[in-house]
Amino acid sequence: MPDTSTMVEKSTTASPARIPSVPAARRPGVLASVIRNHPRMLWVVLPLATLSEAAEMLLPILLGLVIDRGIVGGNLTFTLVGAAVVIGLRLSGMMLWIYTFLESQKACMYERHRLRVGLTGAVLDPRSRRVRRPAGEVLSIATSDADKASDVLDMLPWGIPASIVILGATAWMAVQDIWLGAAMLLGIVVMVIVVRVITPTLSQRYDAQQTQAAEAAATATDLVHGLRVLQGLGVQARARAQYRKRSRVALEAALVNARYSGISSGLTTFVTGAMMAAVIVIATIRGLQGELGIGALIAVVGVARQVMGALQGLSNMPVWWASMSTSARRVRDLFADLGRTVDDPELTLDALSTARDDRGDGAGAAHGRRGGAGGLHLPDLDLSVADGTFVALACSDVRDSDAAIDAVSGHHDAGARVGERPISPAERAGLRADLLVEPHVVDLFDGSLREQLATRAPDGTATDGSDDAWAEAALHAAGAEDMLQILPDRFDSRILDRGSNLSGGQRQRIALARAVAADTPVMVLQDPTTAVDAVTEQHIAEALVAARRRTDRATLVVTRSPALLREADRVVYVRSGEVVAEGEHLALMDLDDYREMVQR
Repeated sequence: MPDTSTMVEKSTTASPARIPSVPAARRPGVLASVIRNHPRMLWVVLPLATLSEAAEMLLPILLGLVIDRGIVGGNLTFTLVGAAVVIGLRLSGMMLWIYTFLESQKACMYERHRLRVGLTGAVLDPRSRRVRRPAGEVLSIATSDADKASDVLDMLPWGIPASIVILGATAWMAVQDIWLGAAMLLGIVVMVIVVRVITPTLSQRYDAQQTQAAEAAATATDLVHGLRVLQGLGVQARARAQYRKRSRVALEAALVNARYSGISSGLTTFVTGAMMAAVIVIATIRGLQGELGIGALIAVVGVARQVMGALQGLSNMPVWWASMSTSARRVRDLFADLGRTVDDPELTLDALSTARDDRGDGAGAAHGRRGGAGGLHLPDLDLSVADGTFVALACSDVRDSDAAIDAVSGHHDAGARVGERPISPAERAGLRADLLVEPHVVDLFDGSLREQLATRAPDGTATDGSDDAWAEAALHAAGAEDMLQILPDRFDSRILDRGSNLSGGQRQRIALARAVAADTPVMVLQDPTTAVDAVTEQHIAEALVAARRRTDRATLVVTRSPALLREADRVVYVRSGEVVAEGEHLALMDLDDYREMVQR
């Protein structure tokens, strides 16, 4: 490693690799996965549900038989036995329906939970790819779409059995009278045609509705998170107008979808009504002609009524299928964007319920402080940050800064290492105990100040409030001691989600203090002082370097801040993806372009 007091000219090109997207042909379908997870639904629930539907359809047939042979025929025994059979069939059908309903609802609720947890786990997993989607859209997919996709288990136990029983009823009608069967069959054929024509259009309309709703949710999320800024700028009216515009577009998409759904329901209702009318007319004519007895006529009307009810329910299939299939595709695409699949074994409920953050092999002191990890190494930049050093990386182009952060974050395999361990998408989760990368855009969570700082505190840290010396040291290193005087309850003061009750500088300093409190062997910071004034920045630079300059700690800060560059042991200057010079800050100031970058 070159001496920190000298300036060295270098030329090394960085070329980070990219992770390919999951091809669409290789993305497992969400609906297929949901059904596959419940074989009991196919082999037990569906047959029993079919028996339940068949029992309901047999009731008018048995009732007609009892009337013709028992009551009209004057056979008391047949009448009593038939009545008992009708009652038993009704009770059996009811019990079967209750069982299949409960089983389908349990399966549906389980799948909703599985998809929601799986998506959340994929989003939070550091090995997943970053997604270029608004937070509101991700939230909409992980909740609303995950729930709708799981509804396929609610549809199967009545959709398939109802279809089978309707075909059986049509065959029975044909046995009674060929024209009755023909009327039923014609109604079913027309229904299928209507469904086939309408379903693609409904899917497109529903997709548009969900997309617009997600964009409206994303806008609302952004406005809520930036509320303090909007109030400071005095542009609340413009923000409200922007959200109203987004919401209006989402409303229009929902209304269009509702209109098409209404047209679909109207057409199918007309078809079923016409079929019912035709069956009743034909049955009445046959009854008047003496070809059908009073019991058979009652049976035909009863079966037709049952079929009409079933068809009316099936008429909503285009709407339900459009919502389920569209939501399933959105869930699948989000998994794919994250580089995961719905059947990823690491995202199962069992795996996620037992998973714990990998804190390494247990090396370090008993109280949880870990020893040195061997420093940080970026071969593409020929850059090494040894234990005990504080190195600054100054990039003339923000794209070079982002590439360096991506490399050490493990979003792709750029050859970066912690000691001898590679930083890659597959290995990054196991490095969390030894490597902390704090990006420029930080998030704070709802909770007390102490809870914020204790997010990644080493095991054994007194996070219960009995001894806050560690938290005070972290605040000092981040130049945030004044927070204890500003916040009314000191460490017990509540910080709202994303620090919405703090200024930008306060959020940034608390995030920096949280990173310092983690005390990881290797820490990487990106522009940690951009939201503070020059005096505070100088104080942070001095305190941060003092806190991290330990023999078993390595620190890399990606910054253009003169205060941090001045305090660093060594500055590495990158221009156009190449390291052109390194050394102490004052020595590098002799370079015109470096000086211009710093003073910009």
